[in-house]
Order: sequence, then structure tokens, then C-alpha cells
Amino acid sequence: MNWAVLRREWGAVTFVLTVIAGMIVVPLALYFANQSPAPIASPNLTTTSSARASSVTSPTPSPSPTPSHSPSPSPSK
Repeated sequence: MNWAVLRREWGAVTFVLTVIAGMIVVPLALYFANQSPAPIASPNLTTTSSARASSVTSPTPSPSPTPSHSPSPSPSK
């Protein structure tokens, strides 16, 4: 490899080496971050019957009255 080209294109070479290092480091970090000594605990969820769940209704919001705007007096000249 010509050293003059490497000196002229040092930014491109640095970028390529950084991408290659990231392709190695990121999967390793994800692999080791997801390692856990205990098995994943799934929560015990109790389900209700659909008839009971559907009988609960939420109150409908009542519209709030809008304040009436009175015209403001115009300043006299």
C-alpha cells in the first residue's frame, strides 16, 4: 500500500476501521448485556371473563359550558 495515499485518505481509512470495529464490538456488547444467571420470570396475570369486563362502563364526559364573550368597549379618541 502506498503511504502517500494512506496519508492523504486518512479520514476514509479511519472511518472504515471504525465501522469494522463497531461490527465486532456492538454484537458482543449486545450478547453480554442479555446474559442473565436467572431465567426470565413471567408475571402471573389473572384474566377476567369478557362478560364481566364488558359490563363495566366508563362515564361519558359532559360538555363544559363555554363562557360567553362580551365585546370589549373600544377606546375613545
